[in-house]
Amino acid sequence: MHTRRKILLGVVTLAIPVTSFAVFGPPSILAGAATPAYPVACQMSANVAFNPPLTVAGTDTTNKAAVTQTLITAGSLTNCLSAAASGAPTSGTIPTLTISTPAIKAAKVGKVQHYTIGSCPAFASTNTLKSLKNLALTVNWTGGEGASSVFTVKSPSATVNGFGEVGFVFAGKAVVGSYSEKALNQVTAYIDFVHSGPLATGCAGNVTVASATIDPAHSVAIL
Repeated sequence: MHTRRKILLGVVTLAIPVTSFAVFGPPSILAGAATPAYPVACQMSANVAFNPPLTVAGTDTTNKAAVTQTLITAGSLTNCLSAAASGAPTSGTIPTLTISTPAIKAAKVGKVQHYTIGSCPAFASTNTLKSLKNLALTVNWTGGEGASSVFTVKSPSATVNGFGEVGFVFAGKAVVGSYSEKALNQVTAYIDFVHSGPLATGCAGNVTVASATIDPAHSVAIL
């Protein structure tokens, strides 16, 4: 157990990615983990689409129930490492996810209350973080243990890496299914550099962000 704890702590330091996935080194870095097996760690990529598109002013509405929808498609986990006896999976896929962020209360016009959706300045706001809490992410594996893992977000937080990419760190509850592990569950996802600039500045200059990608060079899932 002591050896396994050292392995976990060593990779925790490496797995908060401020540099590329290369920090994980060769698979031998994970060798020697005791049962239950060390969780799987993979690079992550995905496509992201915002509806309505994010702008500095957002989209005005009088519908209190209106939401900003974030659609996550083509989610993929690759270049996986694991010390599990079953071996690392060759890849993982993430089914399409839809995240709904409630509208932000704006000013009244006369006696009518207005709300804002599609707000770029609110991209990493408290409202957004609340909508990410308890999000369930299912990964269907190919190779390794096969089957699937379910990662449920426990505490999301905004982050920026050393390359100027904005994103989120998701600390997770105990993973259910394949590669289950209570000691360490975390997903760190960064928006690609091109779209991180506008998002970091709240879409200043009237830039619109309708879509983006999760950068696999710096995004890591540990399940």
